[in-house]
Amino acid sequence: MEALTRSEEQQVESIRELKSNPLFEVTDEKESLSFPISDFDPLSGTKEEWADVRLSAELKDCALRFWSLSCQWHCVDPELELHGEFCLPHLYRALLRDAPRYNDLASEPERSLMSELRLIDFAPARATGEAAYIRIEPHKDQLEIWYQDRYLYEEDTNTQGFLRMELDYCAYLEALRLTKGAFGWQMLFVDVELRGLEFRRHRENLTAMLRTFPSAFPQYDYAPLISRLEARL
Repeated sequence: MEALTRSEEQQVESIRELKSNPLFEVTDEKESLSFPISDFDPLSGTKEEWADVRLSAELKDCALRFWSLSCQWHCVDPELELHGEFCLPHLYRALLRDAPRYNDLASEPERSLMSELRLIDFAPARATGEAAYIRIEPHKDQLEIWYQDRYLYEEDTNTQGFLRMELDYCAYLEALRLTKGAFGWQMLFVDVELRGLEFRRHRENLTAMLRTFPSAFPQYDYAPLISRLEARL
């Protein structure tokens, strides 16, 4: 069996940590290893218009080779509502997908942005509507990550529910290790307040996560995430 990269082993270990903890019921799927994203650098070989899109050395190092890696879980404690899910397609597979669709309310800047976005993480089992995208934008040393959530919708300023995350692709994978895909975790890395009624479910899930995970997974430091949540409440 081909050896895993450090990044791949970290994601597999994160799922293993969930599965080995009796607090959680877990369903996961790890599809076979494929090719590294570096095999398709430069991207102009895929699409001419991507000639100036840069794949950083860091991104090529951290990108997973699994055709897909997914995990759905929940806490079995009946008094604790805590759920999570992620599904990570191979990055090259993600780049080849269609851009997300927009509705009739989308402004021209929103349409332009969405034309450059490709899905890198979502929750297909629970179908929550939460998703993360990488932006295929030329002349960028670090490609942006954008988060979509129906609760981010604003009629005048954000008709498609997208906000840019304070993470690049590798940092996204690192944060995923800690949060394990707990629903709403991306809210900790976008510019938003979580005080409104519409964010109640995210608030409750994130609060439950940050009360449970520090003792369930003591090898990780959750203090920065706790600070991020507190700053949004």
